[in-house]
Amino acid sequence: MTHRYFERPLIVTMVLAVCANGLYAESIDIPNASFESPDTLFADPSIDFWQEAPTPWWYDESGGYLWTQLTGVFLNLPPEDPSHIDNCDGDQAVWLFALPEVELFQDLNDVFEVGRAYHLVVGIIGGGGGMLDGVPIEIRLFYRDAENNKVTVGATTHTYDINTGVVTHFIDVPLDVREVQISDPWAGKNIGVQLVSTLTLADLDPETGRAGGFWDLDNVRLTSSAPNADFSGDSFVNFKDFAIMGEQWLSCTDATADLTQDGCVDMPDVSVFAELWLQDM
Repeated sequence: MTHRYFERPLIVTMVLAVCANGLYAESIDIPNASFESPDTLFADPSIDFWQEAPTPWWYDESGGYLWTQLTGVFLNLPPEDPSHIDNCDGDQAVWLFALPEVELFQDLNDVFEVGRAYHLVVGIIGGGGGMLDGVPIEIRLFYRDAENNKVTVGATTHTYDINTGVVTHFIDVPLDVREVQISDPWAGKNIGVQLVSTLTLADLDPETGRAGGFWDLDNVRLTSSAPNADFSGDSFVNFKDFAIMGEQWLSCTDATADLTQDGCVDMPDVSVFAELWLQDM
């Protein structure tokens, strides 16, 4: 006798339930994500856990700032000060000069997991120090290749609009990276987070370039989301859902159990399903 949850009309309902229920998200730890360390009474070019790019050949440190001073943590001013940032997470944030190759990055302990999508958010303020219109900054997720090079998995560019002036409120800039597939070269590799000024050497031209000024950054947040494996629509991943996956085994046409989004229901989907076993959706 066929069980009730194998009936075709209910399968349509289950597809709608998967779309409606969304994703199961988990927060990923980023050490010093809010730039609270080291503590400072004003400003400090040291930033715990984050790394800077090495000094490039073109940068002249006799001009007033050492390369290591182009990023650093600062203490938010008190609320009565007109420059107080009203939504600073904690007491501190970080500055990053709008010059080519200035960046902060971290290699995290977590890896890009097959079947999971990633969502990065960074609070950003532009306009400091007389920043010109159209200056860009990127937030990125990356992995390391066999030669230890940073390879970008996804990136979002945020551009300063001079019409906004210098604001004292962080704007959340998001980056979304699709579900990792088993064929992706970053599958299983450590996740890297990168905040980078994307000006070029041409921007150093004093007549036509855009170099100058600085960004304020804060509250770097990263989550991963697994596809909803609640195919049965009962808000719980159990044997009902596994039976539905079994019905669609090796199917490559309209497969709702394709958790890795690679087009077919196969062993990578079973691996993702196992991670979600007995989870509430």
